[in-house]
Amino acid sequence: MAAGEDGGSFWATFGGGAAGAPEATPLEQLLQTPGCSVEALLEEEDVIQEFKSCHDRLVSRFCEPDAAKVLIECITCEPPPNASGSRCFRFPFVAVELITCAPARFYEALVNPQRTDAMDLLWSFLGSTAPSQVNPVLAGYFSRTAATIFSKYPTEVVDYLRGRGTEKLLEEFLDRLHLRSLAELLARLLCAETEAQVVFQTNDIVSRLLARWQDVGEESDAQENISLIIAELLNQKDCLCWIEDLTNQLTAPGTVKFLVDHIFSQQACGVPPAASLLTTVVLHATSDCKEGMSVCASTPTLSPLSPPAIALVGEDDVVNVGADEPVVGEAALARPAPGSPPCSPMHTRGSNSEEWMERRRVSLMREVASHFPRLSDLLSSSLSKSTSDLALGMPQGTICALGGTTLEVISLISTLSRTGLEVVLDAVLQNQLLPRCMELFFRHPWNGLLHNSVRLLFSEVLSSSDATRIDLIRQLLKEASFAERLVAEYSAEADLKASSVKQRHARVGYMG
Repeated sequence: MAAGEDGGSFWATFGGGAAGAPEATPLEQLLQTPGCSVEALLEEEDVIQEFKSCHDRLVSRFCEPDAAKVLIECITCEPPPNASGSRCFRFPFVAVELITCAPARFYEALVNPQRTDAMDLLWSFLGSTAPSQVNPVLAGYFSRTAATIFSKYPTEVVDYLRGRGTEKLLEEFLDRLHLRSLAELLARLLCAETEAQVVFQTNDIVSRLLARWQDVGEESDAQENISLIIAELLNQKDCLCWIEDLTNQLTAPGTVKFLVDHIFSQQACGVPPAASLLTTVVLHATSDCKEGMSVCASTPTLSPLSPPAIALVGEDDVVNVGADEPVVGEAALARPAPGSPPCSPMHTRGSNSEEWMERRRVSLMREVASHFPRLSDLLSSSLSKSTSDLALGMPQGTICALGGTTLEVISLISTLSRTGLEVVLDAVLQNQLLPRCMELFFRHPWNGLLHNSVRLLFSEVLSSSDATRIDLIRQLLKEASFAERLVAEYSAEADLKASSVKQRHARVGYMG
């Protein structure tokens, strides 16, 4: 059989016999059998390469309904108890590789609205098992498969999901947010650039995410994944079609109070995600109001998921993006480059957009500042603790623990102050936060994270000579005796250097 008659195989075309008709490979011999077994095809070593090379008979076989169903079953269904090793390990891997590198003909058959058996089987994965029993490996395979199909045929997938019922689908996602791969896929579906790409109702998405925040146990990753979903949506704000609705929800007083309450919850698993999410919201809301405020440097993102606004790879390069990533984190492919850069919604809604954003920013910062008395009380409580509490012996001497909540609060105060907004600096002044932060700075001489946050706060206060900053410096000098403390520290350092006894380590961590 001549290679040209049947599309040929890659190896027959470029590495076949030296003379005469090339010898049929085991894969081609299988394909010559009518209705050949899909499982047998998955066993062949060259099936992925041939499928990527658009082998005509192989593509035609996998486009048949029964074959597509077998591929989806390998990705979404647990193998039976007596399954072979290939069914347990090889088939799921090969199936997801085939689907993510498939030619257009295969995807067109998969998303055909007249034949939805394969899509029904794929998306039924979410509801097929209880949230606590979802196999994380299969969840990674499912997410990568669904994200690939969505990236190539978004309109068809959105139409299918709307017809399937988006409310139930959203609930299934929300119940399984402890799985990183499913959280990434949900964020991908929420990042709609146009109204036609919106899958879920978004008017209450933040409140529904936060409702799941407090329903999780200490060992769950749901809180971190919720923070990352919201951070990803904010990172896509220049092309997100519902960014105003999202901003309204995130800057609402109820949202701010919810996060602040969780910062004070004293739960080790809840404080860092709540502080991180509140910081992320503040950074994005104020990123354009002061030069030097960086969002990307401080905001976590779903890096394996996030597609660039304009893809820098061609269609041929897309198929293997993320192939080397771990299974549970490979939920995305880059999107093909659009004909023109997406236009920011904030620049297409008229001249009132900047005024609207400024009002939301002021409202957010005023609401956050209203909680500063609670921050002041927490710092006072930390200062009132005995220095022997949670003490740890080290070669440098006895070191006292600061506490995760206190550290998160100081970091939050530093971030808020660096916005330079008058409402924040005035709240710092009124609640005497700067003297308290500086006292904790000296009381914990080996806490580098604390020192860095206080340094940034102090640098912001010194960055200008307006009335509020001058009052902050006066408060620091008067109530914290900052000048006297500096003289004492440098005197102690000079005495140490003048001593005849050679020191094996530094006296304190903040003196160089």
